[in-house]
Amino acid sequence: MKILMIGLGSIGQRHLRNLKDHFGDSVEFLAYRVRGLQRTFSDTMQIRENVELDREFSLRVFTSLESALEEKPQIAYITNVTSQHLSCAFQALQAGCDVFIEKPISYDLEGVAALVKLAKKKKRIVCVGFQNRFHPALNRLKELIHQREFGAIISVQAEVGERLTTMHSYENYAETYMAKRNLGGGVIVNQQIHEFDYLQWIFGEPVSVMARCGKNSSLQLDVEDYCDALFYIEAEHGSFPIYCHADFFQFPPRRYCKVIFEHGWICADLLSASLTICVEGQPLVTEEFPEFTRNQMFVDEMLEFLQCVHTRNQRQLTLEDGVVSLRMVVAAKKSSMENRSVLLEEVSI
Repeated sequence: MKILMIGLGSIGQRHLRNLKDHFGDSVEFLAYRVRGLQRTFSDTMQIRENVELDREFSLRVFTSLESALEEKPQIAYITNVTSQHLSCAFQALQAGCDVFIEKPISYDLEGVAALVKLAKKKKRIVCVGFQNRFHPALNRLKELIHQREFGAIISVQAEVGERLTTMHSYENYAETYMAKRNLGGGVIVNQQIHEFDYLQWIFGEPVSVMARCGKNSSLQLDVEDYCDALFYIEAEHGSFPIYCHADFFQFPPRRYCKVIFEHGWICADLLSASLTICVEGQPLVTEEFPEFTRNQMFVDEMLEFLQCVHTRNQRQLTLEDGVVSLRMVVAAKKSSMENRSVLLEEVSI
């Protein structure tokens, strides 16, 4: 089997390492590379000195995507800059590949409907990379919510905050795709979309959003560095709000989801991999996941994708899931720009 890697920055290399560990030498790895940088990362995103990427993974490198696709790879991993995701996905599907797209599908909705149509026409599997769906604390949170033992949901709070300046310590943050509008940057589409995805995965597609986003810091970027979004969800007992905050400047980083119920609350901390449960009249309970490693989420995500490819039956991480999260992004930006509440049905593909 041949697997084509399109983009080999830090996230592309993480997927490559996991695939190599899973398949060993039974797979031929192709790579479409533009910059051709030879720096090789570890699981902790540290550069491995004197290790050349192409040689380390025995890559067959191509400088044009067309030439790489002529080799007829069965699978394509799209992990390059956000602004190139859609065009590369089109070409990979046209060539007959099953496709894994690192989030997001794109930075807006233009061309997304055509991609969905092409994937159905070609009968190809398309997965969108949202690894937090495999976080044990979030899965436990979802399980407890579905047990319905805490009464009605009153509200939800989710937050992600981390300094852009230290996310990729090996490069100048101002030169990264996250800092540049023309490359698909910004905190919403690069960080907060993970929250948007798991929120709609757990609670369902929201009805509307009221959001504020912009640039409030001295960071050298031409995109938003914060966003506060208030979504509304329809439930059996009525609607409830979900407040979601994201920023590019918190230290130490924060990432959590807290659900307030009629008779208590539960908070999932994604960074410490723990769950705190408060039930009315009872002492706090903390559940920890000591075996958790961040990379395991990406491994589980990979195995889910490969299972979908093998069975031709896709259960989650679908292209349609990715579309919902992207619509939430577009709706939040539209709300902030127009200073009004936006219905999700207003932003359809």
